[in-house]
Amino acid sequence: MTDREPARSRAADDATPPDRAFRLAFGGYVGVLVAGLVTAMAVLSRPEMASITVTGTSVVGLGGGCLAGVALAGRSPGLAVRLGRTRRRRAALVLPAAPFGMAAAASLVGPLESRVAVVALVSTIAVAFTGGLVKWMAQTRYVDAVTGDAPVATWQWEPPSSPALDAVVFATWLLLGAANAYRGDWLQSIVWAGLAVLWLCSGLAEGRWRIGSMGATPELRVHDAGLVKRRPYTRSIVLWDDIAHVRLREDELVLDRGLFDVRFERDELAALEGAHEEIERRLPNRAAG
Repeated sequence: MTDREPARSRAADDATPPDRAFRLAFGGYVGVLVAGLVTAMAVLSRPEMASITVTGTSVVGLGGGCLAGVALAGRSPGLAVRLGRTRRRRAALVLPAAPFGMAAAASLVGPLESRVAVVALVSTIAVAFTGGLVKWMAQTRYVDAVTGDAPVATWQWEPPSSPALDAVVFATWLLLGAANAYRGDWLQSIVWAGLAVLWLCSGLAEGRWRIGSMGATPELRVHDAGLVKRRPYTRSIVLWDDIAHVRLREDELVLDRGLFDVRFERDELAALEGAHEEIERRLPNRAAG
């Protein structure tokens, strides 16, 4: 999805207040940002600060930031829709994790207080986790806002996945985290445990695997605004205005849209030919092959 915001992408109702789940998620996101900042500043300004005081500072920052975030989201109608509208805005929700990561790296090779590395690492993981959660929720709410019509066509879709590989990677990172914690290397333990958590969350959001029968059945849906990819817990959309070309070759359906092509293989979507024909009809002024 581009930042051009074509007419159909602006059809969302920006006057709708965010739902409770989004307000809580946004509050948590703001809370971990505030907690990370105030705790890092406290440790830098007073290296001799007792650990209990550092913890208290984090809790106060987290609580205050959460309340402020929830209040801000509640007073900002359409916030979820606006954040989820473009790829750039969604990426901006995760970017604040980068400065914390750089601070953690700098503290490992520089003269900074060692506790700064711990604070920065925990903040990096927490911001990435909550930012990713808000990003996925905002994108889903944007899709819901621009697709109020009933789908013209639907096809069962299996998001690309490798459960065995996911399980191996997740277990490996958890074991590495546990092994480093056993040796007393808490920095490495935090890194591996954080990677395991982020891998778990990305797998759920992308539909690579699901928890039992929870969540929606993955489908592709044709709407007036675009092609919706419904995963068990999230939804995304490819706007018709963003698609430059659609082609069917061998066992693959390809929607060309610049640097971010969308591809479906036969093992993901059995109705390749039917989907190709329907998408062609939705692009009357485009070259389709």
